[in-house]
Amino acid sequence: MALALSVSFLACSDEWDDHYDASLAPSDQSLLEVVKSHSNLSDFVEVLNATHVFTNNKMTKVTYADLLDADQTLTVWAPVNGTFNKDSLLAECTTAKGDSMVGQHFVGNHISHFLYTMGPNTNLSVRMLNNKQMNLGATSIGDVKVNSEYNLPASNGLLHLLNGSKPYAYNVYEGVTSMSRYKFIGEYIKSFEQMELNEEASVQSGIIDGVKVYSDSVMLLKNILFNAFGDINAEDSTFVMLMPSEEQWEKVYEEALAYFNFGSVEKADSIQKYWTYRSLMSDLFINRNMQHALNDSVFTTSYNRRDPEYHVYYKPLSDGGLLSSTYIADTLACSNGSIYNLRQWPFQPEQLYFRPVEVEGEREANIKKYSECTFNYRQANADSISGGYLNIVPQTTSSNWTVDFEVANTLAGTYDVCLILLPKTAYNVNSRDFKPNKFNSSLTYTELDGTTTTVKFEDDLTNDPYKVDTVKLGTVTIPVCNYGQEQVTVTLHLECSITRRQTSYSREMYLDQIYLKPTKKDE
Repeated sequence: MALALSVSFLACSDEWDDHYDASLAPSDQSLLEVVKSHSNLSDFVEVLNATHVFTNNKMTKVTYADLLDADQTLTVWAPVNGTFNKDSLLAECTTAKGDSMVGQHFVGNHISHFLYTMGPNTNLSVRMLNNKQMNLGATSIGDVKVNSEYNLPASNGLLHLLNGSKPYAYNVYEGVTSMSRYKFIGEYIKSFEQMELNEEASVQSGIIDGVKVYSDSVMLLKNILFNAFGDINAEDSTFVMLMPSEEQWEKVYEEALAYFNFGSVEKADSIQKYWTYRSLMSDLFINRNMQHALNDSVFTTSYNRRDPEYHVYYKPLSDGGLLSSTYIADTLACSNGSIYNLRQWPFQPEQLYFRPVEVEGEREANIKKYSECTFNYRQANADSISGGYLNIVPQTTSSNWTVDFEVANTLAGTYDVCLILLPKTAYNVNSRDFKPNKFNSSLTYTELDGTTTTVKFEDDLTNDPYKVDTVKLGTVTIPVCNYGQEQVTVTLHLECSITRRQTSYSREMYLDQIYLKPTKKDE
């Protein structure tokens, strides 16, 4: 259970050879007994006895005193009496939450797996039980000096006495989820925490009833939001988090919440809250290790090369730039980066969530139903064509076909509904068929109460057959968000509307894309 505190546990033999000074006299006393033998460590012993090991976020019966008395190989840097507030630590240990914090912030900050001697040539990076990296030198760990008593052997490790306690350094994740000033975001992020077994670092003892059993289990802290924003808990990266004030957050949260109204679907409120938080946080995290040239641009951890126009900000350090004093009020140093407190919110809805909805014509799955036509799905590489298009071919020369397209990932907002239509030269550059299309259209969507509404757009719209033409069908306000849902609730109906006598129009259509452009109700 104690091994749940470390993600770096391996077999100890090689580490013993690397770090153990063979000249040290062997001891038959455990680390706990060696610590207890020093009267100037009595305060430390009291805290060890009061602080419990946690696994899977649950308190065990094992104390850190028990851990030092067991057969695991550990190195302890123990602060002497009077260099830390024993009473406040013991008071925290009276509650489960406080007990956990003392273990993470104080006790685990002074103990490491494996043996680490200290001497003139020592220059190492040591991972502590709380997963923090510490610089170990000849006579100090971090910025804290050892006293005259160090390299004291025990049967299960080494003891060094410190002239002070090592202050705990929050990483970005811990700062956001632990500090009360950030709880309006931190509490929600923390709600997705879970512990997972690290099989590679754990020691398997056998299989019982087909299930692997471990004698030493190493657990890793996971959070599903890491998949979206990067592992901001990692100590080997350098992150920046842009942190709004609570007042700024409440304002933009209420604005975004209206766009993520999921109506009458099951668990609508929870889904609405999730996508609102996730969308607003999408550009708050930056991994400094992944940047190329901050003077030129910065991209956030949400950046995806498939959508290169989003999550990237140019000239971030210049006046008015994302990381300039225009937006950054002050910074909080963390063990794996910094939290930048925002002076004002730097993003517009169009940058984070209220974006164009693009339905590719050549994607067969977008077609819900059709009649009186067949299709050719064609690829095309051109600056003005989005990778391919749908060639709608009437079954006969007089067929007025219909096609219904599913329009996924719409928000509860106002859109200009458009078609992007191609000239026949997109397929054959020598074509001289410049007859325009003529068609009717309508949009069906779900209301807040689950009923459906159909909005019919202007009849007999046409396109310019000599160019890639964006034809606006109409403007519509969709009341229910469909973002990230399996069941699509918005459908666009297209219908060829050419009479037999209208020979100056073409029934064959080259549809590049259905394009919903975000707009405002009053624009």
